Amino acid sequence: MSPDRPLHATVSADDLLILLAVARSGTVTGAASRLGVDHSTVSRHVARMEKRVGRRLFDRSTSGWQLTETGRRLRRIGERIQHDLDEAERAVARDDEDSIRGPVRLLTPDAFGTYLAPRALAPALARHRSLRIELLTSTRHVDLRAGEYDIAVSLEPPPSRAVVATRLCTYSLALFASADYLADHAPITSVDDLRDHPVVYYLDECLDIAPLRVLDDLIPGVCASVQSNSVGAQIQAVLAGHGVGLLPAYATAFHDGLVPVLPAEVDVGGRYWVVVPSAVRRAPHIRAVVDALTSRLSGHLEPTTVCNPAPTTQGSPRTDVLL
Repeated sequence: MSPDRPLHATVSADDLLILLAVARSGTVTGAASRLGVDHSTVSRHVARMEKRVGRRLFDRSTSGWQLTETGRRLRRIGERIQHDLDEAERAVARDDEDSIRGPVRLLTPDAFGTYLAPRALAPALARHRSLRIELLTSTRHVDLRAGEYDIAVSLEPPPSRAVVATRLCTYSLALFASADYLADHAPITSVDDLRDHPVVYYLDECLDIAPLRVLDDLIPGVCASVQSNSVGAQIQAVLAGHGVGLLPAYATAFHDGLVPVLPAEVDVGGRYWVVVPSAVRRAPHIRAVVDALTSRLSGHLEPTTVCNPAPTTQGSPRTDVLL
């Protein structure tokens, strides 16, 4: 570098923060909304960075912007800058409560984000008025090393040493049908009887997550006749009488009209993990969200426990291991 070349002439801290926002949002307009600036400002910064660096930082497509390898390396630096800025902001806060502020990007499986996360986080959001949650749900396998989140809830422990994974809770998948369906169709007295009934479950393309590939183990060779990437949609399909669904028991507790099928024979165990990048795991706002999840959901998720959050005097929740 020439001795008279300006400091940060290639990439500035603002550039890196904008790159981080685009990476997290996946679009220029989403990043602009996140940052509170015009989308042309975001586009200009990205174009300037790419010109100065001399290579593309994003692959553009109709489905969104994805970081290139160079972009991913710069993103990690941007995350450290953002973390340091958040620490600086908390350092000048007037008291400890003011230091708990967001945003916190929480990535979860579909059912967890729909039925569990909003209720588990309610006390923390009420206590910390400056805390903001960005809740993303997914039914596809997510590379937990990619850094698209501040906290993730996963069905599998990640292989990366760049994150810290902690067991959160166990849960059960069980068979359910509507009362009307059971009244109008042949009795189900064994697992073999399910071959004569339509089954509701995930889309095949969502089954790249190993813990969800349980239907074929239960009924080898079966193909679900109604498929969806949404647990909520699966539940509605079962309520509408489209067949028998293999559903998270905790989710069915929020819907009247679902009847357990073969409860003594079919109880498939699963586990949720809380995953946090090592670089941010000690940040107060990250700890506040992790603590909210663990204080409400640790143990085994019984449907009655999920629907009724009031503390009991009967001791801690069960922590039996199902897998």
